Amino acid sequence: MSKSTRSFLGCFLSIFLIVTVCAVARAAVIPVTRFRSVDMTGGAPAGWVWDKKAGSPTMKIGKDGTNYYLHLFSQGNTSFGLRTSARVNVKDFPIISWRWKVNKLPAGGDVRKKEADDQALQVYVAFKETGFPAVLNTPVVGYIWDNEAPKGWSGRSKQIGGDKLRYVVLRNKTDKTGQWYTERRNIYEDYKRLFADINGGEPLGVTTGVQVHINTQRTKNSAEGMIGDIFFSSEVKDIAVTQAAKEKIVARTPVISAPKRKSIPKVPVEIPAREDFSKASCVNISVEFETNSTYVHQSLDDKAPIILEYLVKNPKAKLKITGHTDNVGSEDYNMELSRQRAEGVKNYLVEKFSIDGERLIVKGVGSSEPIADNSTLEGQLQNRRVMIQDCPE
Repeated sequence: MSKSTRSFLGCFLSIFLIVTVCAVARAAVIPVTRFRSVDMTGGAPAGWVWDKKAGSPTMKIGKDGTNYYLHLFSQGNTSFGLRTSARVNVKDFPIISWRWKVNKLPAGGDVRKKEADDQALQVYVAFKETGFPAVLNTPVVGYIWDNEAPKGWSGRSKQIGGDKLRYVVLRNKTDKTGQWYTERRNIYEDYKRLFADINGGEPLGVTTGVQVHINTQRTKNSAEGMIGDIFFSSEVKDIAVTQAAKEKIVARTPVISAPKRKSIPKVPVEIPAREDFSKASCVNISVEFETNSTYVHQSLDDKAPIILEYLVKNPKAKLKITGHTDNVGSEDYNMELSRQRAEGVKNYLVEKFSIDGERLIVKGVGSSEPIADNSTLEGQLQNRRVMIQDCPE
């Protein structure tokens, strides 16, 4: 191999690595957990371990429509949870989101009182320790569904050795039981505010783990709560910081909140006729998405050469990028979700492959143009897509 060839390959590999790193860096979502079945081999969901503090824990995986969730029960002298590793730079992925529901709150539970510090649900995010021993010097942000404490209250744990455990009350007894709520918090901003006394409020490193907890050992009552998928996101502009004292969420752009899932309808959906892009000379590429997600998977990279070749051969062509959803959720929700999916694909092509944005025409059509039967999970997957299409004039 000649010196010039080696030099060319070295440059090519360097560019490839840079592009790959950039692609990873721009990922919109980092999942903490996605419950996908009721199976708990080993007694806990895959990737999670028990954190038993007191009493006899009771837990199972439940299902709501097509969504699975963790179902926790606490009775009397019980305190337990589950934890999983999660190494996330919250400066790059500052939004943490999850959905939860409480069926029963521990009567008298109040995070502000040491003797009544019980909650139906707690979501903890641990950060890099600030000293030794780690058990007393690990900053932890706790988001809780309390009973008596007002929404928006924040402060330190009242328990012995709890100085580095600092809370934000998101929900309390004024919220409806038996109803799913979706939370979105800018955990980077919350950390800076709660830990302003440590390193000027700047985390010393990435997060180290996430924990879900329930307890009634102090009030000796009972509690029941459920929690679904948890994820970190980089999409600050699309997700408002939840103001816990207010139910209404305001953002600069429309906010997509995970809808209350509905059972899959059993009645077949009529599939409308549409333009034919099946000719060999046409571009007809489908990019699939996970439920409620706008994350563009890197599998699109494999299809990019087809797109680039088509645009070179047809210099006046403009590709139609159309976002679609399945039929779960409201019409308005699905319309906005489909538009954001299409915009995500366009931005991916512009940023990674330097395609002229003027040649990419974006629109969202929600769930109005299915290509498969929404009464099956396989059909819903096919319908959660973005189509990149055009034919030569």
